[in-house]
Amino acid sequence: MEIKISLDEYADIPFIKKLLSQIKGITNIEVSENDKTYSWDEIENSEYFAKVMKQVRMIIKMENSGADR
Repeated sequence: MEIKISLDEYADIPFIKKLLSQIKGITNIEVSENDKTYSWDEIENSEYFAKVMKQVRMIIKMENSGADR
């Protein structure tokens, strides 16, 4: 069985892990920060997305100019 708990960025992780480890029946405690879900607006407005889109446009432009020859 598994219980998922969401914490804010200021949560006292070491204390929470210590507290949970003292509860009977808890066999494993894992902390994960990689489950962040991003909205399309967050992705589209990110600096990284803008850079990738610029690179893709350049590649397409280069391929199209080479096809005309």
